[in-house]
Amino acid sequence: MGFKLNKINFVFALVILSSCSVSKELREERKQWNFNNWENEYKDRAFCLCIIRGYENKKIEHILKENDRSFYNPLGIAIFDKSLEPIIYEEIKKIRLDSINSINSYPEDLKAIYQKRRVFDLCLRFYKSKKLDSLAKEEKKKWKKIPNIINEIWKEIPTY
Repeated sequence: MGFKLNKINFVFALVILSSCSVSKELREERKQWNFNNWENEYKDRAFCLCIIRGYENKKIEHILKENDRSFYNPLGIAIFDKSLEPIIYEEIKKIRLDSINSINSYPEDLKAIYQKRRVFDLCLRFYKSKKLDSLAKEEKKKWKKIPNIINEIWKEIPTY
């Protein structure tokens, strides 16, 4: 009787584990989209968004997107941006405040240099921050629940 009960428990555990595992198709798709490196890709996307949004200049944004493919990322647009946009907005407020606080705080001969925005510097600090590391780890839990990566991308970037 005890042996049968253990055997039933074992079979039950196998059924549970197999139903929780990732399908072969999803494993392949994750491999194609470099899923194991998404935390770094998420942070890279955060940095790029911070740069683009930080200048608050459509001309600069257009030039960056036209000339550097780092700023166009279908995976980022479809999956990462939803969680990054509010955080990036907070970083943009910090960039604006930094610019405002620098007004009239430098000698006349240095104003032209020091009263510009410090977009790259502040975005780089954000990129290296524990805040962004924590957010990436938190988002990873959500990414594991995505059943089909390409479908998520097509929702945001349809191919007609």
